[in-house]
Amino acid sequence: MSLKNAIQQVSVPAPAKVNLYLAVLGKRKDDYHDIVSVLAKLNLYDIVTVEQYGEENFLSCNCLSSPSLKSVRNLAEDAVMIWRKFTGEKNGIRIVINKKIPLEAGLGGGSSDAVATLLGLNAMMKVPLSQKELIYIAAQIGSDCPSFLLSGLCVATGRGEDIRNVASARIREIKGRNLLLFKPPIGFSTRFTYDDLARKKKYSKRNLVYDHLNAWETGEIMNEQLLSNDLEAPVFLKHPYIPELFRILVDKFNLQPMLSGSGSCCFCLASENTSWEEIIAVIRDVWGEEAFVQPASFI
Repeated sequence: MSLKNAIQQVSVPAPAKVNLYLAVLGKRKDDYHDIVSVLAKLNLYDIVTVEQYGEENFLSCNCLSSPSLKSVRNLAEDAVMIWRKFTGEKNGIRIVINKKIPLEAGLGGGSSDAVATLLGLNAMMKVPLSQKELIYIAAQIGSDCPSFLLSGLCVATGRGEDIRNVASARIREIKGRNLLLFKPPIGFSTRFTYDDLARKKKYSKRNLVYDHLNAWETGEIMNEQLLSNDLEAPVFLKHPYIPELFRILVDKFNLQPMLSGSGSCCFCLASENTSWEEIIAVIRDVWGEEAFVQPASFI
């Protein structure tokens, strides 16, 4: 065994993310889609506790505040199994996830939990894995998992596993900026949304996508001009109450609401004079008191 016996338990924050930009370029031969996305991490966290526990190959995962995940395998457990295969480790592992990020929201909670699990395991190793090795393992867990190994803003391409940092000027502009998250009381299927795009073949053109991304990274366009999500079209057709609320927020408050990933969580950026109180009241009036509504900021 190569785990540090002195470190029996590690707790790791798992941040949520939003997609400031998401373009879908087409379907790949492996049945995934090629994307270009700008992802930004938020100060909304799950807390993942990883503990050496039990006999060899023991594995359990308990998700607090989310009973539906207690009895099913999730990405955090996948992270342990893939890590074991890569390292040869057999230590018994117990995971406890204190859930704060909503499920099926397009906020990356499951992927972030998996990467936090991986980072917890790595912290307990006598010889920790390199960043390159962690990215390799994360890509096997899920397409958007590698993005959670980079802090703050990053660009993800391929099926989401190819990641890089963005220009420091863009990071300084975004970090600490406030936004409002709001989600209807239901979650959406990522597969359905991508399958709908595939049927209609409504993909973005690669050259225009990279021109737009480059214009943002070089400062030719502002952050608000970057905002775009190709997955909004199929989601809006299936869930018309989302664009209906968006129109109210645009007309009444001059906001620029946007879907994060495949949804169902949406967000809008704050300006210097934005007060969320009236906006939150409107969202709850339209979507009901069960809607998830929470101010947040970029980290």
